[in-house]
Amino acid sequence: MQILVSLISNPTNVIPVWAAFTDAMNAIPGLEITLIGSSATNACVRKHPAVTRFIDVQEEDWQQPFWKPAYWRARRNLNEGLGKSLQEESTVWIDPFGTPQTRAQIRGRSGRRVGIAHQTQPQLNRDYSSVFPVPVELHPVQALRVLFAAELGYSLHDLEPDYGFHSREQDAPVETDIVIDLRDTPWSVDEKQFFRERLSETNLSIAYLDFSNPDLEEAAQLLAHWPLIADARYILSGLNSTAWLAAALGRPGLCLCPPEQATSRGVISTHWATQKIINIDHNPFNEPHIVVESIIQVLQRHHQAP
Repeated sequence: MQILVSLISNPTNVIPVWAAFTDAMNAIPGLEITLIGSSATNACVRKHPAVTRFIDVQEEDWQQPFWKPAYWRARRNLNEGLGKSLQEESTVWIDPFGTPQTRAQIRGRSGRRVGIAHQTQPQLNRDYSSVFPVPVELHPVQALRVLFAAELGYSLHDLEPDYGFHSREQDAPVETDIVIDLRDTPWSVDEKQFFRERLSETNLSIAYLDFSNPDLEEAAQLLAHWPLIADARYILSGLNSTAWLAAALGRPGLCLCPPEQATSRGVISTHWATQKIINIDHNPFNEPHIVVESIIQVLQRHHQAP
């Protein structure tokens, strides 16, 4: 069975789809998934073992109105990338995100076109041949899993997601004690500086991730940081792509969430992780002086362990 999946360029929203890919791969032997997204997003997401093909598109071309030559050029290029086999009636095309760009890609295609029902703008549902009314209060990971399961016809038996990656060997070397991404944290500039200065007083190995390159998509920068995240002993991050990748790879740490979002939007670690990402969204537990001392204690215990 072949399915197409439209992606958006925000890896924070896209990484949770790995859990749905794993569910589908386990339920449907021989499943082949083709990604349709930007080159950077595809390079990141195609690491999942169920992905067999990917088609790179320029997202800005799909933002053009349909009467513009750029739109029809993008559509022609996508048709060439799809080939005949991926345009057959038996092909399922799933759009989990429902942006104007992904709807433009799927609109009017042959095969089954699937999306999440728009409750407030039902006219948008016309771009799909089938829509599923996923509750807005459902966690993003579970919403994606439910969408794929409903369309592909299998049941979900485990609430804990499996993102498709193997556990890290227990005796594998740890390159860095803590990898830190201060984006999207609730701290001020002064609070971030205090955090940095306190950590610098320790003998811990520390890596701060930099996502400031304006010439690279976030997904490309995340891909460059992947080895650091995968080999870190501990992660500290805001609610962003770094936290989601760490959760998917089973790395422990803290995710500092916006107020009241730890439960509804916070990351969910992969099912096999023995130590999971902890989501925090309340004072005083998310204040920098408490966070930094907690991290130091945890990591010093690791160094003292036999």
